[in-house]
Amino acid sequence: MEIYQHCSFCEHKKFDFTTGNLCGIINKKADFIRKCPKIEFGNNAKIEIARINKEYKKIQNQKVDVYEHLVMFSIIGLVIIIADIFFSQYLYNIGWISTISIIGIGIGISMIVYAFAPFYKYREANSVAKDKKKELDTLLALYDYDYEINFEKKNPEAAVKLFRSKRFA
Repeated sequence: MEIYQHCSFCEHKKFDFTTGNLCGIINKKADFIRKCPKIEFGNNAKIEIARINKEYKKIQNQKVDVYEHLVMFSIIGLVIIIADIFFSQYLYNIGWISTISIIGIGIGISMIVYAFAPFYKYREANSVAKDKKKELDTLLALYDYDYEINFEKKNPEAAVKLFRSKRFA
């Protein structure tokens, strides 16, 4: 995990537009190996924890809608293609030769493509959110902290309860 990620959770963090995050204790870029001995979790940590977990929860809540969209528009696309094939055979049997079959198949395929677009977007967003949450949990575990979130509270300081975990006790 990068050093700046530790600093974004710390209360001693200072920000300078020319150099980025600075340690408020030493007034320069943090320089430590594995973990900071002076890190202090407070409101900055609660705000970051709330932001990452809200983003993760928001994406998880989209899962059912995305899969419904995928199934529904895939079925519609397949039905259009199958109906077009039967309609084209009917037209051919009565003596008509038409480009309607190409148009129908094109519409059916475009419906299937439309079905998969939100699915791919969801998968990418879900992967990013899971990675951020995993990094957060790993960082807090490194310092032996855990948290609870009450999503009904709008204020991150009130919504997040940060405490020492009992993993190693």
